[in-house]
Amino acid sequence: MAKKLVLAIDRDDDLGRKAGIKSPVIGRDKNLDAAIKLALSDPEDSDVNTIFGAIKVYDELKREGEDVEIATVCGDEKVGVVSDSKISEQLDKIAKKTGATRVIVVTDGSEDEFVLPLISSRFKIDAVSRVVVKQSKTIESTYFMIKKMLSDPKIARITLVPIGIVLLVYSIFSIARYPEWGSGAIALALGLYLILKAYGLETSIENYFLALKTALVEGRISFITYVLSVMLLVIGIVQGIGFASSVYESYPAVSLVVTVSAFIYSAIWWIVGSGISTAMGRALDLIIEKKSFRKYITISVLLISVGLIFWGSCAFILSGYGILNIPAETAFQYLIFSIFGAAILAFMVVVPS
Repeated sequence: MAKKLVLAIDRDDDLGRKAGIKSPVIGRDKNLDAAIKLALSDPEDSDVNTIFGAIKVYDELKREGEDVEIATVCGDEKVGVVSDSKISEQLDKIAKKTGATRVIVVTDGSEDEFVLPLISSRFKIDAVSRVVVKQSKTIESTYFMIKKMLSDPKIARITLVPIGIVLLVYSIFSIARYPEWGSGAIALALGLYLILKAYGLETSIENYFLALKTALVEGRISFITYVLSVMLLVIGIVQGIGFASSVYESYPAVSLVVTVSAFIYSAIWWIVGSGISTAMGRALDLIIEKKSFRKYITISVLLISVGLIFWGSCAFILSGYGILNIPAETAFQYLIFSIFGAAILAFMVVVPS
């Protein structure tokens, strides 16, 4: 049993994804083998230097007569809750196997250090060693370093997507001869992007376009419904923005809630139709493959239920401001009908399952 542990961190599991090595990796020989395999797989990966740096620290402590062990823990490509949960499990295994109570953490000085609280809850941290690769300071080397960074899909998505959103949104409004709306639209688009990024929903969008590509290559009928869903979503957003803009121009004193309600009221059924189109496309694929498709029927009905609630609520709000030519009593009836209708539809598909 070792008293001290040298711990290398690979939060996004490059070791597992690129070298096929399962973590935790415990012992000098195993870590050396893992570092070599990762270096052969991707010589430019910073985690290679992290593991070699940990081995160097381990060797130095050994020469000084320290009772020490070395280990590498890896998380997951989905950095965040998923990766940190895996690292927590591995830390418990290492603590039980080595009996170490003190740790020296070796990282590449980036996102890996976010797991330090997880480590400190299990070991006493004696030191944190940051391994930074030396780079030439010439302009040419900086150019190639940036070029290599942007060739990494993970870094490219983080840096290039926001820039692409800004340029795309501004160009659309410039072509439409509304450049003064560009800044507001850019803020809206970036805000949506950050929300999607914060909750990991960008993965769902990537999966959607991957499914679209697969459907085209394999000649599935869902390709048509996927394309249709995109068009319905675009139509809904455009129509919603148009109606919300007209409401704002006609009633400049209305609140933000009313403007948003106008957008939802006009766009909701197009958006619901987009979701149903995607679900039905997948259901048709499963029918052809003679597999169960009940889940996608349930999803479609639940989308209709949500649409009813949003539609009824927004109609009630807009009629209260006189924006919709609907009597208050009728608007209230719409609201009650939409709530009960949504509840009944949801009950019909959820309870039997």
